[in-house]
Amino acid sequence: MSKGGAVLMVCRTCGKKGDHWTSKCPYKDLAQPSETFVENPNPNPADSGASGPSKGGAYVPPTMRAGAVRTPAGGSDMRRRNDENSVRVNNLSEDTREPDLLELFRPFGSVSRVYVAMDQKTGMSRGFGFVNFVRREDGERAIAKLNGYGYDNLILSVEWAAPRAN
Repeated sequence: MSKGGAVLMVCRTCGKKGDHWTSKCPYKDLAQPSETFVENPNPNPADSGASGPSKGGAYVPPTMRAGAVRTPAGGSDMRRRNDENSVRVNNLSEDTREPDLLELFRPFGSVSRVYVAMDQKTGMSRGFGFVNFVRREDGERAIAKLNGYGYDNLILSVEWAAPRAN
């Protein structure tokens, strides 16, 4: 590919090797016209892969295409947090961050998620957060040990999180 340290490039417009880029091709006026935009590349809408009736060129959302995995009517389970093993921590100081809570709750078991509510304007903690455990027993142990625990000059209130209202 290289001769004497120089790399020869192949121009996409003219197909010749040279030291010019495609945008600066001296032969671009002589080159064959490239494919133009095709309005409807698939004239038969039945072949579009949609799982229902569709008009030619109509958009079909990914969830409606053939072979798509259907989700329950409530939305995707991937986006929902698991409230079953979620613990609410109240009375956090303004300086508390997610790694601090993770460090505090990790000794009680596997933590799947940590969230500290932050004020958008000031960037400080709003005084509460959530910790999700993989196993419910780990959450029970954390509540038993850390409810009333002194942390960062404040007394923590740790309890099971109430389920979200939809």
